[in-house]
Amino acid sequence: MNPQQIPVGIVGGGRVGVGFTKLLKSTPWTRHVGIVTSTKARREELAAQFSVPAYETVEQLMNGPEKPLVVAVVNANDGHAPATIAALRAGAHVFCEKPMAPTLAECNAMVQAEKQSGRHLQIGFEYMHGTMTSRLRQLVREGFFGELTWATVIDSRGHWWSDPPDTPLEKIWKLDRKRGGGIIFHCGIHQLDMIRCYLGPIETITAYRPPRNALSFYPPDVPDNVTLMLKAASGAVCNFQVYHNRAPCFYRETPSMPRDWRFVPGHDFDVSLIGTRGSCEMKIYKEKLALFRFDIENRDTTLERIEDFSGHHPDKSHHDMTGLFLGFIRSVAGGGGAIDPSTDALETMRLAFAAEDAIARGGTVNVSDYR
Repeated sequence: MNPQQIPVGIVGGGRVGVGFTKLLKSTPWTRHVGIVTSTKARREELAAQFSVPAYETVEQLMNGPEKPLVVAVVNANDGHAPATIAALRAGAHVFCEKPMAPTLAECNAMVQAEKQSGRHLQIGFEYMHGTMTSRLRQLVREGFFGELTWATVIDSRGHWWSDPPDTPLEKIWKLDRKRGGGIIFHCGIHQLDMIRCYLGPIETITAYRPPRNALSFYPPDVPDNVTLMLKAASGAVCNFQVYHNRAPCFYRETPSMPRDWRFVPGHDFDVSLIGTRGSCEMKIYKEKLALFRFDIENRDTTLERIEDFSGHHPDKSHHDMTGLFLGFIRSVAGGGGAIDPSTDALETMRLAFAAEDAIARGGTVNVSDYR
């Protein structure tokens, strides 16, 4: 046992849990001290594969031979709150994958547990820490756009699970609105976090969805595409479009598609901001940020420059979850806190619950009603 290594535990034996396990094993300054998963066969499999203790509960992990300083909660959404609260109460700092939990009451309970424990809770909203997304926030703060008046965000992807096509739908928890939360809770929630950071507090959300799903295997209460109109307290408006039906699910083994999401047709993530002085087009998957200035005297819009972000690993542009996770471990091990306050994540969760209710009602909701 190396005393210089930071002990870390994992809750969740799925794809993300395995990815984090491999990350910890390959990081010389961390030590993987245990993984939690509910299924006995899976525990035996993971223990043999990675040579780590496997436990059935968080309590067993926290009372194991070596107590983790940090616990990563990356199980199914409906297991986030119980695992997070248990780990905090047992004395661990917690990194919890987004979304926080399927109910607002559980989200509030997680923040309260953090306050009572004296430990720190980091929610995995990593999108605002990317090279492109943080650069855009810097430009907003510096006043490049003037007063923001409009935003457009497009998130287009294949459907959201990597299981084989013959997997029974009842086993795909992300399609179960009660367990998974709905279309916004998968990845749209990341964009809501971005919108909140760029535009400030959001007051109302109006939802529009098609009369029926094009992907007929989606349940009726989980739309396969949706448009949200968000109005900020500043008066700025955002048009947010989510598509799960205009791109292949590229991360499946079959049919074979390029393993790099930048080159999958229909797979797009674009952000446009318009202000009183200028505008932009940020094509995240193309790794280009075009910046425009308004030339009022000559009645024109001019291209000021294009910033190119293709010189780094593509995940760094917006989706560096491992970077946020390792940064959190370093911070708390050094006596610091979370990278982002859990109360900020709670504000994003309020938007997500409001958005899902707007989708269910087919109308407008006030974000202030979600506390």
